[in-house]
Amino acid sequence: MSGQGKTIAWIEDDFDVIDPVTRPLKKAGYTIIPYRTIGEALNALDTLAQVDLILLDLIQPPGNAKDNFGPYPGKQLLKYLREHNIHVPVIIFTVLARESIHEELREDNVVDVIRKPVRPSELKRRVEAALAGQHSPVMEGT
Repeated sequence: MSGQGKTIAWIEDDFDVIDPVTRPLKKAGYTIIPYRTIGEALNALDTLAQVDLILLDLIQPPGNAKDNFGPYPGKQLLKYLREHNIHVPVIIFTVLARESIHEELREDNVVDVIRKPVRPSELKRRVEAALAGQHSPVMEGT
């Protein structure tokens, strides 16, 4: 199995999204650790520093962060992780199609940006590419 021994943290407020799209990852042997809020993720920095990959929703509901994380809390969380020397590869999920946001995320060393919704097979392919060190050349829609 390709994911044997690999752990992925997924920071996503919509848990209905996580289960169906992670089934192929779980079946391949990946361990998925879900965090429902940015606050939960901030309380688990030691764990986040140890995972193999972080899947991060760019937009979280207001009040989802313990601090004011602005209109794109996922981006601010990414900045916070980097400032605290957590350099785990990150894939961002977003409904935004604006190229400027995608360019900013690239500057923050995001390995891939995936537009929602994503097909489970596409997520698995992109996760495996990210873990193999293959950065996405473009921000592809799915």
